[in-house]
Amino acid sequence: MNTSDSHTSPVSTVFLGAHSRVAQLVAGYWAKDTVGGGNLLRIARGAGADLAWDMATPVPPLPPGTRPGAVFCFAGVTPKRAGEFGANRALALATIDAARVWGAAHCFVLSSSAVYGNPGGGAVCEDTAPRPTSPYGAAKLDMEQAALAAAPRGVTILRLANIAGAGEPFDSAARPVPPSLPLHRFADGTGPVRSFISPRALAQVMAHLARLATDSSTLPPVLNVAAPRPTAMADILITLGRQWHWEQAPETAIRTVHLNTARLSALCPLPDEWASARHLVADLPKDTTQP
Repeated sequence: MNTSDSHTSPVSTVFLGAHSRVAQLVAGYWAKDTVGGGNLLRIARGAGADLAWDMATPVPPLPPGTRPGAVFCFAGVTPKRAGEFGANRALALATIDAARVWGAAHCFVLSSSAVYGNPGGGAVCEDTAPRPTSPYGAAKLDMEQAALAAAPRGVTILRLANIAGAGEPFDSAARPVPPSLPLHRFADGTGPVRSFISPRALAQVMAHLARLATDSSTLPPVLNVAAPRPTAMADILITLGRQWHWEQAPETAIRTVHLNTARLSALCPLPDEWASARHLVADLPKDTTQP
């Protein structure tokens, strides 16, 4: 997956699955803050994207003059969407095929911290053996393995933390009812803690990785993508100004998911402030935080 030096047109970063919730949030900051440092080509099924492509069909040509650098695959079936989780594998393989056809410099396949299951209280690094506890996590792990087997070089799996504004507790907080939100309390008296990253911060990380890929830098096969430390969900609800109350956590509840980001921080800056609840909330479009 290499671009030709003979091209003089600007390098474009490609978003596949550009209609997904996370892709739209990231693309908004990519354009607004020009964090991408180049052009963005949004590809999705249906109207409204720069190029329409049903990923079950043959790879289409890119618009004339497009020189693809990094390709990011946002396409996938999540617990919030209808569909079979197993489709994630096919979408990742279609992305890798497209990146080859287009001559892209590198392919990034977005995965999830769900592959780690319940990692306990410590920080989990990319070399930690994944033990997914949900069908979604298992499907994402299967997708990762298929993608890395199909392209041992030129592909990086991005295991994303919770995305601020595209999941809990932001989704519940954005709804007007109930007036008080339940929050799990565990045996030690604390609530759930998760690694998060805001869409703006994610856009900055992705732009940095895209530049490294275009410059032919060697990138690892798997990267945790998160703020450098986790955030308590209670702090987020307080910052959002929502009332909440404790509810006893069931035995299956996961208290902490803390992604170790040492590998990512060696490649791009990860300011400590990214992990603060204040930053996560301030970094969001207003329509994602208001009930």
